[in-house]
Amino acid sequence: MDNHDLKILGAMNALSLISFVSPIEVDKIVKLDKTELGNRLMLMKKSGHVEIITRDFVSSMTLPNFIAKIKLTDLGHKALKGRI
Repeated sequence: MDNHDLKILGAMNALSLISFVSPIEVDKIVKLDKTELGNRLMLMKKSGHVEIITRDFVSSMTLPNFIAKIKLTDLGHKALKGRI
């Protein structure tokens, strides 16, 4: 996990401690390429740091890889606390 990943987790945490948030809102904070953000989120899902909800279609509220909502897991919260 690098600094970009921690910034993503931090942005998710800032938007909501316990609820799903829009990846588009997270991107407004971290300002990454939307495809790169989606790829990083998929890797963080595999590592157990985030939960992801996808859609069957791409819209203005989803990332190019169909990610519609994201949420920090307990492991994601622990990763942030380890940084502070």
